[in-house]
Order: sequence, then C-alpha cells, then structure tokens
Amino acid sequence: MMPSNFDSLTSKQKKVYLVIESYIKTRGIPPTVREIGELVGEKTPGAVQGILNRLEQKGVIKREVGAARSIQLVSDNQLYENPQYVPEIKKITSRNVKDLMNIYNIKKYHPVSPELLGDCSKLFMIECPDNSLLDSGITYGDLLVIKTDAEYNDGDIVLLLYDNMVLLRRFYKTDSEDKIRLEADSDLTGKNIFDSSEIVIVGKLVAKMTFYNK
Repeated sequence: MMPSNFDSLTSKQKKVYLVIESYIKTRGIPPTVREIGELVGEKTPGAVQGILNRLEQKGVIKREVGAARSIQLVSDNQLYENPQYVPEIKKITSRNVKDLMNIYNIKKYHPVSPELLGDCSKLFMIECPDNSLLDSGITYGDLLVIKTDAEYNDGDIVLLLYDNMVLLRRFYKTDSEDKIRLEADSDLTGKNIFDSSEIVIVGKLVAKMTFYNK
C-alpha cells in the first residue's frame, strides 16, 4: 500500500521506492543497495545510499543498521504488519548441518508476519522429509517451520539427522542422559532409542503449511 506522503517524494525517490516495492513483491526479499543501483541505472552505491537515507528520513522505508536486505516499506495502514523473511532451505546433510543457512542452500525467502511466529531469526522452512508422522497430520508436501534454538520437551516434534537421513520424530527423554527416545507413527528405521552421539537434532517443529491441489 502506497504511503500517504508518496507524492512528496522526488521523481528519483519515487523510482527507488517503486523498485524496492516491486522487488519485494516478486522475489519475497528486499533488494541490496547494489541491486537497487542496477535496477534504477545508478552506478554509484553512495548515491543510492543517499536516496535511501532520504526515504528513511521521510518515513516511507526503515532499515536495520548493519543488516543485509533489511529494507522494509512503511505503511500508514496499521492493518498491514511488516513481514520478516524466513529462508526455505534445500536439504540437510552431514556436510552442511552446521551451516544450513549458507546462500547455496537457500531456495527462497518467505515473508511471514512476526505476529504469527514471533522472532523469525532462528527459523527456517523445509519440505517434510517423510511420512513417519502421517497419523499426526504431517505428510510429504507440507512445508515445515523449524526453530533451531528451541528447548525440547517430551512430545515435541523434532527434525533430526541420523545416518545421513533426515527424520521427523516425537522427542522423549529417557532415564539415561546419553539416550533419547524418538517416536514415529510409522517407524522407518526399526529403532526408537538413540544414543545422543549418533543423531543431530536440527530443531523443533513450530508450524507447518499444508497445500491442497498445489
């Protein structure tokens, strides 16, 4: 939605604003300064920064200092919440499990209202890896929202890596600190007690999106 003071912007400021708006709508993430410059035909990053500074002073955008792709459009209508952007990743393997958010592993970013999921900085999305929790209403094709810095309590659904397989399981503690019970509706691995050293718990399921006739 266009801000009420849009008409007060100069022609160059309007052009940059509209480029940012179009980029976010089509790609789901804000553009970088370099990308804005390429789209408006401005080769000098300092000139683009100057325009962004003036747009911020006029209250039509806001940015986080030192953060990449942090430009947000400011709306006069409070019904519209500025989104945060949650990355959808391609895969989880033993090689990348400690660096899931590297640029080569990100498929796209999804805009999400912070009112729904709170702080999105520790979230990522991934397609459901199996049908092991089918009776719980989770299946292939679902887009899972995983929180990486969560505490795990009995009954929580966790995403884990075991023997280079990505699994979705319900988490339960055992009497032993070195062992974890991981339950599924249909067990594909033939075991439910795991040594802590043989698995990597990637995060906890906090939400999912189910698509019909996708």
